Amino acid sequence: MILRRLVSLVLDGSWPRARATAAAHAAAVRAGHAADVFLCNHLIVSYAGCGLLDAARRVFDEMPRRNLVSWSALVSCCTRAGRPDLALELFARMGGAGARPSEHVYASVARSCAALRALSAGAQVHARAVKSGLLGASFVANSIVTMYMKCGCFDEGYGVFRTLAEPTVVSYNAAISGLAASSQPEKCLEVFRLMKLRELRPDRFSYSAALGICSGLGNPNIGAALHCDTVKIGLDVTVFVGNVILDMYSRHGTITEAEQVFLSVQEKDAVTWNTYIAAHSRRGGHAEALMLFKDMVGANVRPDDFTYASVLAACAELSLIRHGGQVHCRLIRSRGDADVAVGNAVISMYTRCGRMALAVRAFDRLRGRNLRSWNTLISGFGKQGRAGEAIETFERMKEEEAGVAPDAITFTGLLAACNHAGLVDRGMEYLGSMSGAYGVAPGAEHVSCAADLLGRAGRLEEAEGHVLASSACRDDPVALGSLLAASRVHGDKAGVGARAAGRLLALGGRAVGGRWGGRAVGRRGGRAGGRWGGAAEAWRMLRRGAAWKKDAGRSVVDFR
Repeated sequence: MILRRLVSLVLDGSWPRARATAAAHAAAVRAGHAADVFLCNHLIVSYAGCGLLDAARRVFDEMPRRNLVSWSALVSCCTRAGRPDLALELFARMGGAGARPSEHVYASVARSCAALRALSAGAQVHARAVKSGLLGASFVANSIVTMYMKCGCFDEGYGVFRTLAEPTVVSYNAAISGLAASSQPEKCLEVFRLMKLRELRPDRFSYSAALGICSGLGNPNIGAALHCDTVKIGLDVTVFVGNVILDMYSRHGTITEAEQVFLSVQEKDAVTWNTYIAAHSRRGGHAEALMLFKDMVGANVRPDDFTYASVLAACAELSLIRHGGQVHCRLIRSRGDADVAVGNAVISMYTRCGRMALAVRAFDRLRGRNLRSWNTLISGFGKQGRAGEAIETFERMKEEEAGVAPDAITFTGLLAACNHAGLVDRGMEYLGSMSGAYGVAPGAEHVSCAADLLGRAGRLEEAEGHVLASSACRDDPVALGSLLAASRVHGDKAGVGARAAGRLLALGGRAVGGRWGGRAVGRRGGRAGGRWGGAAEAWRMLRRGAAWKKDAGRSVVDFR
């Protein structure tokens, strides 16, 4: 009678659950029922349900006798409470205690292995489930499939899925989600089709995974067909599925369809707005992205890190320093110290708008700076020709960030800074130290910048040597254009400009015109050195063939 009262007290919903559980536990101790297995099992589940996992473990450890329900209850509670390590520890102890795991224990432990990405332990759980004959339970097999998929063993997971005699919707979802994560779109969609052929009704998880894989396909019609299916069953207006459909259309660049989906989604969340903002930014609609941000704030949806990063990038593209500053102020008011990714977006916005003092202030305020933070600042100084400050920032990075090694982007910024300032020796020193001191292989952009740096200083043959010695740069139109431009200024007595013109003609004249003005450079480069043979022929072939055209410059002015 007393035992029934205690159990009813634990299950009574009229009290706060934690208080009722503690009261029942205390009453059981006073009444001498603290060792009762039936009551202790209820206490374990109730304590864990209140988030008091330590109290649940204490009850379990103090039990003089335990049954299979005791073990199963605590293992399941550890898995649900986000303590997969404890679940695996208890599973290991079960064997020593002579307790035979049930199918519920195997399912819980498999989920714990998936959470920990513990492939070895998961494979052992799989083997033991097979030996015990419990893999036939669909929820056990589903957990095993999910475990393999989350551990990156997609073939093993798919193999377990194929052994199921009666796969459920959850089984198909586990396989579809895993195959989607493995970038196997054909197999993923094939499993989705098999699911429908078995007359199983796909749910929101099924459509979300299948539509997600369609985002990376070149054919938008497959995703559009799935979208039609969701419209028929009313899933397209839910935020869970609608966000995936919106992302799919935005990645395919079909902004009209994306707009229709955006307007149809009910109860839009931050992901909905972020996806639509990114869709406009991706196609160059930065002004539309800023207007959407304003609408998002007006709809009382709280912007997150992705929102701020996207909007700050849009401000940078449009050189809207006033708007960017307002977004930054809003970020400080609402979030205080920004996350490093958002902080980097702030720095990038200020550097691209030419406000280096504000960029430095944002940089100094940023906590947990990474390599991208330093690279953004170095490149910003480099683009403005402030070589001294770019070099000073690089030296500061080496002193303050022992674990941060420069990469190719770092040296691109440094070489650009040296190029703007005419620091030839310093620039060549950086180029030489890339592979030797830092293990960074110089790319075409580095050698091209060095060639331009040497060419501006009149060291044409040395510049040509660097270009020809680099396999990545030997046929790079930008590097060859630098040699032509230098020969125009300093003369072409050594024939560097003529040889560069010849190589450009062999390339078919691609890509140079927009950046270097191939017609003018080819003609004037040959004239400056008196070598009309190669350069004049280059000029005639360029007119007949590539028809290079210099792109007109563009600028944006922000009016108050």
